[in-house]
Amino acid sequence: MKLLFVCPTHNRVFESADFKILENRGVIRDEAGNKTLDAKVALDEPCPFCGRKHIYHASELICPVAGTNNIETQKGES
Repeated sequence: MKLLFVCPTHNRVFESADFKILENRGVIRDEAGNKTLDAKVALDEPCPFCGRKHIYHASELICPVAGTNNIETQKGES
Protein backbone atom coordinates (compact mmCIF):
# COMPACT_ATOMS: atom_id res chain seq x y z
CA MET A 1 0.00 0.00 0.00
CA LYS A 2 1.33 3.42 -0.93
CA LEU A 3 0.81 6.51 1.19
CA LEU A 4 1.19 10.16 0.24
CA PHE A 5 3.85 12.20 2.05
CA VAL A 6 4.94 15.84 1.93
CA CYS A 7 8.63 16.68 2.18
CA PRO A 8 8.78 19.23 5.03
CA THR A 9 11.93 20.79 3.55
CA HIS A 10 10.70 21.34 -0.02
CA ASN A 11 6.91 21.14 0.52
CA ARG A 12 6.58 18.63 -2.34
CA VAL A 13 4.32 15.59 -2.38
CA PHE A 14 5.52 12.04 -3.07
CA GLU A 15 4.14 8.55 -2.65
CA SER A 16 5.87 5.55 -1.15
CA ALA A 17 5.08 2.07 0.08
CA ASP A 18 8.40 1.89 1.92
CA PHE A 19 7.43 2.93 5.46
CA LYS A 20 6.78 1.50 8.91
CA ILE A 21 4.29 2.40 11.62
CA LEU A 22 5.73 3.49 14.98
CA GLU A 23 4.14 4.18 18.35
CA ASN A 24 0.75 2.84 17.24
CA ARG A 25 -1.69 3.71 20.01
CA GLY A 26 -4.70 2.78 17.92
CA VAL A 27 -7.77 4.77 17.01
CA ILE A 28 -8.77 7.60 19.34
CA ARG A 29 -11.89 9.79 19.46
CA ASP A 30 -12.00 13.50 20.09
CA GLU A 31 -14.75 15.28 22.05
CA ALA A 32 -16.90 15.52 18.90
CA GLY A 33 -16.60 11.76 18.32
CA ASN A 34 -14.28 12.01 15.30
CA LYS A 35 -11.88 9.09 14.96
CA THR A 36 -8.16 9.42 14.15
CA LEU A 37 -5.19 7.09 14.22
CA ASP A 38 -2.72 7.94 16.98
CA ALA A 39 0.52 6.67 15.45
CA LYS A 40 3.66 7.79 13.64
CA VAL A 41 4.78 6.73 10.17
CA ALA A 42 8.51 6.59 9.37
CA LEU A 43 10.02 6.35 5.90
CA ASP A 44 12.36 3.38 5.44
CA GLU A 45 13.98 4.99 2.39
CA PRO A 46 15.18 8.58 2.06
CA CYS A 47 12.83 11.29 0.82
CA PRO A 48 13.24 11.71 -2.97
CA PHE A 49 13.53 15.50 -2.57
CA CYS A 50 15.88 16.08 0.39
CA GLY A 51 17.35 12.64 1.17
CA ARG A 52 16.17 12.52 4.80
CA LYS A 53 14.14 9.76 6.42
CA HIS A 54 11.19 11.74 7.75
CA ILE A 55 8.84 10.69 10.54
CA TYR A 56 5.24 11.90 10.37
CA HIS A 57 2.32 11.76 12.74
CA ALA A 58 -0.51 9.88 11.00
CA SER A 59 -2.64 13.05 11.05
CA GLU A 60 -0.05 14.81 8.84
CA LEU A 61 -0.49 12.40 5.93
CA ILE A 62 -2.60 13.22 2.89
CA CYS A 63 -5.63 10.99 2.41
CA PRO A 64 -4.84 8.70 -0.58
CA VAL A 65 -8.57 8.36 -1.34
CA ALA A 66 -9.15 12.12 -1.55
CA GLY A 67 -5.96 12.44 -3.58
CA THR A 68 -4.03 15.58 -4.25
CA ASN A 69 -6.13 16.96 -7.13
CA ASN A 70 -3.91 19.85 -8.20
CA ILE A 71 -0.72 18.71 -6.44
CA GLU A 72 1.98 17.08 -8.56
CA THR A 73 3.34 13.88 -6.99
CA GLN A 74 6.70 12.18 -7.31
CA LYS A 75 6.44 8.41 -7.46
CA GLY A 76 8.73 6.94 -4.79
CA GLU A 77 10.31 3.53 -4.98
CA SER A 78 8.08 0.81 -3.61
